[in-house]
Amino acid sequence: MEGVTIFGIRAILEAIKSGKSIDRVWLLKGAQSKLFEQLLHVLRNNNIAFSFVPVERLDRFSNKNHQGAVARIAALATLEMEPLVESIIEKKQNPVFVLLDGITDTRNFGAILRSAAATGIDAIFIASTGSAPLNGDVVKTSAGGAFKVPISKVQHLKDVVYYLKAHEVPTLGITEKATGTIYENNLKGPIALVFGSEDIGISKGLLKVISNTAKLPMKETIGSLNVSVACGVVFYEVIRQRI
Repeated sequence: MEGVTIFGIRAILEAIKSGKSIDRVWLLKGAQSKLFEQLLHVLRNNNIAFSFVPVERLDRFSNKNHQGAVARIAALATLEMEPLVESIIEKKQNPVFVLLDGITDTRNFGAILRSAAATGIDAIFIASTGSAPLNGDVVKTSAGGAFKVPISKVQHLKDVVYYLKAHEVPTLGITEKATGTIYENNLKGPIALVFGSEDIGISKGLLKVISNTAKLPMKETIGSLNVSVACGVVFYEVIRQRI
């Protein structure tokens, strides 16, 4: 199931209006018109990732008349953060949320969704920029898990942290920079687990607002685990503690 590419400003506006989940939009650098400004306004209001590119980049998509705008409809739908959190907290006493910071590899993201589905993770949050596209590769790697775990795309993951804290859900960042291990933490109550990319880890700004941090114990010969493997280990530690 691949994402569908659509061309033209009006077509993109109509797709957004009809509730389609837009993965990304490419806009012609330097373009100016009332319709173009309207599209920009709608993209920002709907938290849809976009970038300005030269005409050569747009022409590469197709020989169709793109009017300076090309969009890719996501293979996976996303949900609004606030109502999603509210509905889960209302239904479940000890929910488990996951925040993925800077996970750009589609196979890693798909594998995380597969583990999340297997372990009953309640929702996954990603940033609208700097995250893996919600395309067919993610769906395929997830082995169906992509359709079983709600995904929310937000402008800033900090907003999710603050919103969860307001609902008394603490956040736990998984980072090798932590002093204590995941096994020293009580994971039986409501929790939001935060994972960063393998090269950079959790961003400094996000680390500052996280309630606590923990690491996975490792031999000195290995610097870090693949992020999807780390997610699986932590998810099953949550299950182990709750059995």
